[in-house]
Amino acid sequence: MVFEFEAPSISPTRFEGVDAFFFMTPLIETQVSASLRVLNAAIEAGVHHIVRLSSRAAGWDERSKLRNWQREVDDAVTESEAGWTILRPCSLFQNFIHDQAEAIRTMSSIIVPQGDGLIPYVDALDIGDAAAECLMYPVEHQGKTHVLTGSRAYGAKGVAAEIGRMIQKPLTYIDLEEAQSRDMMLQAGMPPWLVEARLAVFAHAKAGGEAAVDPALSRIIGRPATSLSDFVDRNRDAWQ
Repeated sequence: MVFEFEAPSISPTRFEGVDAFFFMTPLIETQVSASLRVLNAAIEAGVHHIVRLSSRAAGWDERSKLRNWQREVDDAVTESEAGWTILRPCSLFQNFIHDQAEAIRTMSSIIVPQGDGLIPYVDALDIGDAAAECLMYPVEHQGKTHVLTGSRAYGAKGVAAEIGRMIQKPLTYIDLEEAQSRDMMLQAGMPPWLVEARLAVFAHAKAGGEAAVDPALSRIIGRPATSLSDFVDRNRDAWQ
């Protein structure tokens, strides 16, 4: 099934023969209206179960636009006629590839405004495995909101040490002030609403609010969550 997410209309025929679908919304400014068009088409077509990918921050961040948008879509899913499961992962290990690979390669540094805060980073592949389980066994996960985290919380300094150990290059952790980080992200072309959502997570981590580990992921996938060491070993080429 292929369709343009931002198309002005989505035909229910796109969901013919679909019993369940994984509902991941792109990080776009029109995500609410676009998501509702997709959701309405799925409901009209008779989709029985929706596995919605949200964010752990949607459970506590009341200020940023992104989290308000995510909650609005979450609520539309839970209030729909279909069965549903909400997945709310915390920050991804993959952020250290997408956001930090260049700084690691060129400056031998990880640069984030995280202070000494801890985050139980989760592997995107584990999230995919959890989503697949929820799609294949919808009855077991019907009406549940699962918070997905790794099995251990890490500080940015610890992540830098582990990546450096694996690629045999010492890395430093540069703890930016929030204003510096905001300027860097804006200069890189990141939209302001996404910048503020990301800064909120870092501030929450610095205050100790992101450190909690949730066992849901391991229960769903039937194995331990991917560790930092395993993730770094699998992706070492990304930083070299």
